[in-house]
Amino acid sequence: MAELSDERIHRLLTEAEDRLAAKPYHDIPTDVGQSTPKLGSLSPVVGAKGGIARPPQQRLAARDAHQMIPNNKSDDAGQGWFGLPKTDPNDKEFKRDVQLLQMRGTALDPSRHYKKESLKAKMPRYAHVGRIVEGPTDFYSSRLTRKERKMTLVDELLAAEKASGKFKSKFNDIQGRKASGKKASYKRFVSQRRRRN
Repeated sequence: MAELSDERIHRLLTEAEDRLAAKPYHDIPTDVGQSTPKLGSLSPVVGAKGGIARPPQQRLAARDAHQMIPNNKSDDAGQGWFGLPKTDPNDKEFKRDVQLLQMRGTALDPSRHYKKESLKAKMPRYAHVGRIVEGPTDFYSSRLTRKERKMTLVDELLAAEKASGKFKSKFNDIQGRKASGKKASYKRFVSQRRRRN
């Protein structure tokens, strides 16, 4: 392409200005792909009866206050939490499970220590109780048998206590301390002496 000199550019611009000045304004098309929609005949919303403006009764509707407020509250925690459902405050089994989790550091296993905030925690707003499903790659010895599987957390803890006998031994320790210096402690002392002989 040949380079344009300043004189040629100036001449092209003046020719374009002359063409625009010579063309009348009304010849330029006004609708460039835009058209106004054609509306049907509109009836007035408010009609005058007896010199008083009154709206038609069929168009009036009682507004419900609940419909006016947008409902942004959902029944789950949202996509960020994979739709975790809202907890039912009347679910007794769930309340019992939460209480067991709160007591895990004091009553269930005092040798384990947990944060105090987790022990005093209230009922969570969004929670779900699930079931652990063993994967096909897990070895059989790491899986629970059907007999060992329990339906609730309470049943599982009671079965674990039967196997370990931790609560029973703790109870016997407390009873032994309470009985020291009384008739029962003397009987125990005598029975131990008899065993030695």
